[in-house]
Amino acid sequence: MTASPLPFLSSFPERSTLTRRDRIVLRAVAEAMFSQDAEVDESRLDAHVEHVDRFISNASRPLRAGLRLALFVVRLAPVLLFFRMRMLESLSVDERVTVLTRLERSRFAELSLAFIGWRAVMTMVFYEHPAELEALGYASERKVYKRHLALVPAAAPVPMPIPIAIPMVGAAVAVAVAPPPEESGVRLRDDADEDSAHPPAVHAHDRDEVA
Repeated sequence: MTASPLPFLSSFPERSTLTRRDRIVLRAVAEAMFSQDAEVDESRLDAHVEHVDRFISNASRPLRAGLRLALFVVRLAPVLLFFRMRMLESLSVDERVTVLTRLERSRFAELSLAFIGWRAVMTMVFYEHPAELEALGYASERKVYKRHLALVPAAAPVPMPIPIAIPMVGAAVAVAVAPPPEESGVRLRDDADEDSAHPPAVHAHDRDEVA
């Protein structure tokens, strides 16, 4: 799978931000992030790193320097969190997942934000890929995303209450509203309804006392 250009990657096609070491670390992070539910193809990870590099290369120089510094903090996370005396890319995938989870939940904002910032960028770029959009159910056209959803038949219109004319003493006509049908969906049973449907029994000695 080649690193096909995405729509938002064409501002500065000649610019590159990540070094070779940065790409290795970023690929290790991507493998830990996107390989938990299903294994991601090796070429897909390589293309993703390329897309992320081209995406952040549209930013200003101070921002790009800050992102590289944050990536260095992520690389040192196993040491900073007293997990292993090794760099992140040297750990197994499961160990990387554990370290990144701890880093994200760290009480030190400087550490957690270093990963959260990269996670936001990487997730957005990863799911902008046409293959991922198609897997999520979106059309391949880039102008406006359209979700392919199964059409549900329109529900039958609910009839409005019909006014009923009821003759009453002392009045010519009174208007009442017909009650809704009982087949109107899930009905909740109320305690008051149960009491009215089953009134308490009156014993014989109770009737004698009342008399």
